[in-house]
Amino acid sequence: MVTLEGILPGIVDAHVHYFHPTRSAWALQRFARLAQGPARFAPAPVLRLAAKVGAVEDRRYRIDPSIMAKPYEPAQYTADTATLARVAGVGITNIVAVESHWRPAKSPAELMESSLTEVAYLESLPDGAAAPSNGAIVAAADPRVEGFGAHLDRLVATAEHLRGIRFKWAHHPDPAIFDWRHQSDTVASRDFLRGFEQIARHNLAFVSFSYSHQLGYLDALAREFPETTIAIEHLGVPVGVFGPAGVETGMTASARAEILNLWRERMAMIALRPNVVVKVSGVGLSVLGYGMGTAGSIGSRAVLADMIGPLLVHVVEHFGPDRVIFGSDSPVDRPNSSIDMTVGAILDVLGGRGDYLLRQLFAGNAQRVYRLG
Repeated sequence: MVTLEGILPGIVDAHVHYFHPTRSAWALQRFARLAQGPARFAPAPVLRLAAKVGAVEDRRYRIDPSIMAKPYEPAQYTADTATLARVAGVGITNIVAVESHWRPAKSPAELMESSLTEVAYLESLPDGAAAPSNGAIVAAADPRVEGFGAHLDRLVATAEHLRGIRFKWAHHPDPAIFDWRHQSDTVASRDFLRGFEQIARHNLAFVSFSYSHQLGYLDALAREFPETTIAIEHLGVPVGVFGPAGVETGMTASARAEILNLWRERMAMIALRPNVVVKVSGVGLSVLGYGMGTAGSIGSRAVLADMIGPLLVHVVEHFGPDRVIFGSDSPVDRPNSSIDMTVGAILDVLGGRGDYLLRQLFAGNAQRVYRLG
């Protein structure tokens, strides 16, 4: 069994969501709308009601609602990774804290303000010592909004560890798959490109969340901004590639083969852009087609390795060892795949491809892209 012992001192987890139901921006927005006022003044019954309403919403996004009801901070993450060294031979040394706006903001102004609140919250969390170092922050933002440059200036001034901007522009033709935007080509709009110039100006990475059929739109973006790193999240999210998702996606073996083939073509095309990297993350997302539930649909490390193996091999062969980055997607993936299971499955698939790939995938590339250290 391949491990990382002797290959690198520790793993950099480039995709972790820290939040607290009564401190995080997305939760405060929910509470404030129900309480008709600031969440910190809301009585306990209102907070409990908000949690129940939120649980219904979370199911729409195929997220296990039990996750959102409790804090997930360095102490909880440390508990989740306590046994990782038995599987990987090493533990976690650094993490990248990625924004946790689970649902779209009601307005651009709300997103801007909640993003500022969130980065301040992330900067306030314990760093190092009893928990892995919070080496970088990726904040939520919408480059299309008026005044985006000024907003980005405020984010940079607020967050010492800010290294990237995440924009969720996923759109799917299946009506039961959640849409973050109303159209598939958001990143090609004039307003978006104008705002993207500000991301490039600050030397921040652009972290992209879309579905796999949208990846072609990133090609023009990568060509226009060749000096800006673009990170494709969650292997490009090929919805329904493993099984039925939504009401009409991946329903048959031939449909799943078509999804996989389109994903292969899109990934091979975007791999030609040297400023694009891929995050090997989100492998436990139920929307990939593991089942209609939100938990326990994979079963074992061997099953996970068998399912994600073709995706991992294709990505490594086209992007090479210097443009793939590991992320656990904690705690979202946990109901389907613990960190131990995810890392173990990746090692089972890629462990025989050499120490250099493992060193870059599990640490080196994240250190470079997010300027850790």
